[in-house]
Amino acid sequence: MAHEQIQELLADARDAYGVFDKAQRALDIVDRALALEPRHVEALNLDRDDAAETCHQQALAIEPCSVEALHGLAALANDRQDYALALQWAERGIACIPDDPYPEFIENEDYRQRLIAELLNEQAFALWYTDRRGEAEALLTVTGPNLCPLEVETLEDQLEWLEHHPDSPEE
Repeated sequence: MAHEQIQELLADARDAYGVFDKAQRALDIVDRALALEPRHVEALNLDRDDAAETCHQQALAIEPCSVEALHGLAALANDRQDYALALQWAERGIACIPDDPYPEFIENEDYRQRLIAELLNEQAFALWYTDRRGEAEALLTVTGPNLCPLEVETLEDQLEWLEHHPDSPEE
């Protein structure tokens, strides 16, 4: 029963954030899920602003192949312009794709491809700003579309954004 209740809460949190753009409401719902099960990896992986890095690390301690946690850590490292660390997290995330055990990742192909594309976007971002632009372009135009054909537009948008910010993400 608790598992079903947590899944319902997490679905509500995704709706609150994604559909209704209510970030605080979504975080409140995630807190309710974590109160029921503090070691729930999926709930820990839902970004929590200042606490996001700690939550992603907790999720990895429980499940070392959580692609969602690894994506979150890569994104946070890129935000801090620590591109070497972002690449490490992204590469580990890509290596974990076949081993991520979470049902949402395994059973929901839209979610799976979206998360993989976001992970590839973080890797491309770090590659771009470490002067490995050819690798970033290949990732977004060849590797990414092969891995996530449903997310080609997302990958194209990332490349376009990088091309408009060639020297720094702050441009």
